Amino acid sequence: MKNKLSILVLSLSFLFLVVSVAFAKPREVKEKKGFSLPPTAIQVSDDVYYLGKSKDVNGKEVEGFAFIRRKGPEAKGGNPAKSPKGSSCYGFLAKGAKWKGIPEDWIVNPANTRALDGSFVFGSLGADISKWEAAAGKDILGQGSSTDKVLEADTTSPDGENEVYFADIKDSDTIAVTIIWGYFSGPPQTRQLLEWDQVYDDVTFDWSLETAGVTGKMDFENIATHELGHSVGMNDIYTTGCSEVTMYGYAGYGETKKRTLEIPDITGVSKLYE
Repeated sequence: MKNKLSILVLSLSFLFLVVSVAFAKPREVKEKKGFSLPPTAIQVSDDVYYLGKSKDVNGKEVEGFAFIRRKGPEAKGGNPAKSPKGSSCYGFLAKGAKWKGIPEDWIVNPANTRALDGSFVFGSLGADISKWEAAAGKDILGQGSSTDKVLEADTTSPDGENEVYFADIKDSDTIAVTIIWGYFSGPPQTRQLLEWDQVYDDVTFDWSLETAGVTGKMDFENIATHELGHSVGMNDIYTTGCSEVTMYGYAGYGETKKRTLEIPDITGVSKLYE
């Protein structure tokens, strides 16, 4: 009788386990989302979109802009040290708009569909930020950290985090997007950058981390150095004679020339932070 009772207890325990598993809530698996601009975004200039007004984490009114990095036509080369007449080969997001106070840290999720080494991606971002900070003569974007949590670029309001990640950017010509929130209105001395996010496409575009450029791939350091120019307050340049500068608005496969800052890039960011 005792053995039969033990068997009955074990049978009921097994049945309870099977029922529990069958009706248990499925484990939530977070997947990164594709990226696209909201339908309310308004194009205000070449590859720049106005995201509207919102409130920052302190309840103050801020404005957002998205800067689109597209694969574009190769421009005829020019000497950026000798700017075309009427052009300085650099520009600002808005006069006086820059980072003020203590540098804010940033976070990156380096996971991608192209098997890029995550530690290299993290290291490259840090090194590329250092280029702009060295040119400006001050710390601007703070220290970085790596995470495996799902990140999402803020297209409707800032969330207080500066985030970088890979995703499927729905516009097939877009290599990367940088979003900036800040105070862009009023007197130049009151303008300020408050937050930046970056998204790099890893579905349409393949990426290279090699020392030399690779045909058919976008060079990560080349693109990231340009995108981080937006993060510190620099605007795109589309003047043909300025096509050698880092902030020139288009990029091509295998291109590496924008890994380093040119004289106009250095002049511009140093003026912004003087």
